[in-house]
Amino acid sequence: MKTSAADYTDAARRFAEAARAEMAAWGITGISAALVDGDRVVHAAAYGGVATNSVFRCGSISKLFNAVAVMQLVEQGKLDLDAPVERYAPGLVPVNPFPNSPPVTLRQILCHRSGLPRESPVGGYLDGSEPGLARTVTSLSGGALATAPNAKTRYSNIAPSLAGHIVAGVSGEKFEDYERENILAPLGMEHSGWLLKEIPRTQIASSFMPVARTDGGFTRRRTPLFDLGTVPAGNLFTTAPDLARFLMMLAAEGKTESGRVLKAATLKEMFTPQLVEGEAGFGLGFSIGKFRGRKTVGHNGAVYGYSSALTFLPKEKLGVVVLGNEDIVNGRIGKLANLALSLMLEAKFGEAPPPAPRAVELSADELKPFAGDYESQSYWARLDVKNGRLVGVMSGQPLQFSPIEGGKFLVNSRLDADAPVTFTRNAAGKVTGFTLGIQNFSRVPDAAPDIPKEWRAWLGSYGPEFIPLIISARHGHLYAMTENMVDYRLTPVNRHVFLLPPGMYVDEHLVILPGRDGKPHSVSLAGMVLKRR
Repeated sequence: MKTSAADYTDAARRFAEAARAEMAAWGITGISAALVDGDRVVHAAAYGGVATNSVFRCGSISKLFNAVAVMQLVEQGKLDLDAPVERYAPGLVPVNPFPNSPPVTLRQILCHRSGLPRESPVGGYLDGSEPGLARTVTSLSGGALATAPNAKTRYSNIAPSLAGHIVAGVSGEKFEDYERENILAPLGMEHSGWLLKEIPRTQIASSFMPVARTDGGFTRRRTPLFDLGTVPAGNLFTTAPDLARFLMMLAAEGKTESGRVLKAATLKEMFTPQLVEGEAGFGLGFSIGKFRGRKTVGHNGAVYGYSSALTFLPKEKLGVVVLGNEDIVNGRIGKLANLALSLMLEAKFGEAPPPAPRAVELSADELKPFAGDYESQSYWARLDVKNGRLVGVMSGQPLQFSPIEGGKFLVNSRLDADAPVTFTRNAAGKVTGFTLGIQNFSRVPDAAPDIPKEWRAWLGSYGPEFIPLIISARHGHLYAMTENMVDYRLTPVNRHVFLLPPGMYVDEHLVILPGRDGKPHSVSLAGMVLKRR
């Protein structure tokens, strides 16, 4: 094992080559990145049409800073992680319809086990009206929890936003002012801000997003800029070098040049999975995982036209941040972040990466049996053989399949990087389905049923033109395109209510809101009312 200061020159070169290759392959026009080893930034650079200090929206990486603010007030004795949130936000916690369940707490909120819905009726991700944090959290009043508190892990944007609202109330300052004075300034994050008005427009990296169309395609357009209502959950504007300063604070166990942001014991608790068994899951704000057997902490982000990843190895004190100016390319950004960690481990400890799975060649005739239509609990998929390769579309997202030894494939898309896929066959050897992550796809019967004729009136586009919800029909089921990402398969509960599947809005509902004439004027997506376009 190397003990001297590592030389990251070759790592920086190889990372740059990979970043440019990802940009060329996936249409990303700009990437900024920073690599950290302990108390030093060992590489910071930009590629494409952005600069190293260009300001990006970092999306849900914002949640880490929000969690730090909560924990600062916990350290001061002003907040109790396990007290009912109602103590700090009376009248704002949604109704709990689940008998004999515990109250919502800040600990549950920070590890996504509160039961709160993913979004709020006002100021949610599909609301560009800029209502502000106070109006956004106030819109929770009169709603209901989606699941019982601490019953399961369900990712939410409004829950941590409620925590940020509590930070403001307890501190007596606006959320953005508290963050600037107690976190951004001590860290020296001089190019970061929580609201759009705090950042010169000329410093913000232009970004792009594919907007879903009713014909199933997408139109790429420049991203609109506005403040989310869920400010603490995803509205931070920042740079790769600024986020590197956050990583250096983590490496210093909460210390900065100007003082201590958090106690080391507090960070240790934040790095520990909460209310779940095992070594992976959500800690207090941080997502906890593994990389080549090593503990990782961090968060990814996806917000209108920007995709981001921040990952830190606490024991090795190595960290990376990668920011991209393209919507929903987290598979590609995450691949680059993992590559950076791999290159840094090689440079610092001489640890070569594990060998990649061995690729195999399959002819078009050998690939043909995999082609066809499939459905999973959440998505549809269509696979075809084109130019001698197996390709596909999964609920609107293009897929690229690469065969590897053992009869398996690796899939690459905007959402996944080298994700393993295993196909299943029946006793006669016919391909009957495949597994991708938690999704189990089955081949669609040749004579799939049509949807009931009454449902045809529901088809169409709803909500803002830049992020529409589009209801379509396929294989006898209704599907809903959300957040310009994927079509989600809808399960009917009754004529007007449909259950959303595993994914962003799991355990929530899409409700058709018809007028007297029976035609839908709006839909309610998990409590967000979207008018028909």
